[in-house]
Amino acid sequence: MFIGRLASVATIAFAGLLSACTSPDTSSAAGPASATHASIENSCINPTEIKRQKVLSDQEIQFELRNGEVWINHLPRVCPGLKFQQGFSWEIRGTLACSNQEMIRVKEEGTPCMLGEFLRLPPQS
Repeated sequence: MFIGRLASVATIAFAGLLSACTSPDTSSAAGPASATHASIENSCINPTEIKRQKVLSDQEIQFELRNGEVWINHLPRVCPGLKFQQGFSWEIRGTLACSNQEMIRVKEEGTPCMLGEFLRLPPQS
């Protein structure tokens, strides 16, 4: 009898542990970026389709594509000298530049910095 009760307690405790490890529901908690940007996790852009790029700060780069889409990349960390130098170089492996996978080097200085998530801005109407 004692072993049966112990097994039941262990099962209930394990079920409680599992429920504590699940992710919280974030469907109703929209962050500030979601209100103004359309975020696509692990999103990619084709570098050959970039019409122009603009360094907005040491942590943000704007990419305008030939099809009119505008994307922002928010670097996970400040990239010293990026805004001042107004440019960077990068070597893309494959045909796409994807969120959190590409390394850039600041023009002139060569400082390496990792790109962050690409966020597509909503179309202008």
